[in-house]
Amino acid sequence: MKKKLPLSIFEIVAYSILALLGLWALTYICLGIACQFIRYDTGLRIANDKLNLGFLWEGLIILGVTAAAAVTVLLITAKKSDRDFEKAQRRAARLKKAPVNNPEVVEAEVAPVEK
Repeated sequence: MKKKLPLSIFEIVAYSILALLGLWALTYICLGIACQFIRYDTGLRIANDKLNLGFLWEGLIILGVTAAAAVTVLLITAKKSDRDFEKAQRRAARLKKAPVNNPEVVEAEVAPVEK
């Protein structure tokens, strides 16, 4: 019997990339929240002001895109696994209907015993 991995290579790569993007988004969100409480002109505050939307909003946008991509990957893999499950169910039903040669039943010719 073929041993199947719980996750395909595509899923592992996709989830790894999406996890890194999510971490990047969370870092931007934390920096954006920190910039709201900084009163002085520090490097972080200047970098936040140079961005069009600021760290907070860019982080939220990146997080939203990452979440949408993760949901898409989940839907694709769920559809594939459902298709494989249904295929296995149809195959099992087809094999159940087919005549099965039972190895426990032995067919033999009976001849009269001479005494």
